[in-house]
Amino acid sequence: MDKKPDGFTLIELIVTIAILGIVAAIAIPRLTGFKNMADERVCVANRKIVEKTYTAFLLENEIGDVGFNSFMLANFNEVCPSVGVIGYEDDKVKCSVHEVGSESDEDDPSGDEVPWL
Repeated sequence: MDKKPDGFTLIELIVTIAILGIVAAIAIPRLTGFKNMADERVCVANRKIVEKTYTAFLLENEIGDVGFNSFMLANFNEVCPSVGVIGYEDDKVKCSVHEVGSESDEDDPSGDEVPWL
């Protein structure tokens, strides 16, 4: 009597688990990198909106730059998804988390971004 095996062998299970482990080891760091990049892009977009809104606020009310913190509290809840501290220096809205090494605040859109309409 020839009996067919009803399940997987131990070697097949070990190879499958090893392959899944390798795929997970490659995929997880890439996905966290995409999340960090998305958080940074959201922060940049939100800072541009805050900067334009605050500039319009300053022009309408003809006051100095001293009211930025009260303006932020009154109009915006969360600008940076990474809970960075938002400040206003040299006519620019800056984030304590995403400002270092990030020079993507120019109005010239790069090739992979959607331009401001």
